[in-house]
Amino acid sequence: MPDWVTHLGTTYIASRVACRLRPGPATQVSVRHLLLGALLPDATRFTIILVDVLDWPAVATFTYLIPFHSLLIIALLAGAVALLLPAADRSSGEAFGLMMAAAAFHFLLDDLEGWVGCGSTTFYPFYFGKPVNGWNSEGNFATLLLVTSAMALGLALRDRQQWPPLILRLTRPRLAGGLALLLAALLIPLFWRQWMVERNAYYLGFMARPAAFEGQNVELCFSEVIATNPPTIEEFDASFTLQTSEPLAQ
Repeated sequence: MPDWVTHLGTTYIASRVACRLRPGPATQVSVRHLLLGALLPDATRFTIILVDVLDWPAVATFTYLIPFHSLLIIALLAGAVALLLPAADRSSGEAFGLMMAAAAFHFLLDDLEGWVGCGSTTFYPFYFGKPVNGWNSEGNFATLLLVTSAMALGLALRDRQQWPPLILRLTRPRLAGGLALLLAALLIPLFWRQWMVERNAYYLGFMARPAAFEGQNVELCFSEVIATNPPTIEEFDASFTLQTSEPLAQ
């Protein structure tokens, strides 16, 4: 998964290219909404703090928060933001479209980067696979993206005074619509947590019933070594002793 600098920088580059391809001044595009859309899919990155630092139940926390990294939930959140916080002299529909375009680009980068196909919630709750593996997250191409993105963000900060400001609009219809969309975004993951386990998203089905996967290959994406003698790893709230003679690095 690329870092925020890469997501913001590549989105800004894409917005500048779009401005070149359309008539009118560059300020026609609400760059603030584009950059916000690039970050929205990572709104729940604090999950690791809840699990590793505060000791919240790993599976229950993960299955509730990981759907916020999906087109469905992001569409609801972007709709709420677009209603309540459009750009000056711009429509909420334009703000929504810009945020969704940036979010879709975010998901594209996430699904392409990395060589481990543990899973993806981009098309939650219908599909949890990661069919495409693009480039190594620690390879030269990822580094090139990071450096280019950092330079683009420097240019963005230079030009930020030209961006249309965001205007808070709290009329009764907008507030009601925004709250309804936000409530839907918060409630939907509650009713689909068990569905993720049943569909074996991120191999959660294996975590619930390890014996059912005997003899099959599984991929553990979030494991860490907790002991070397005997070699033991922890994935979510479960620990596994490995039957191997190879040493493990902690």
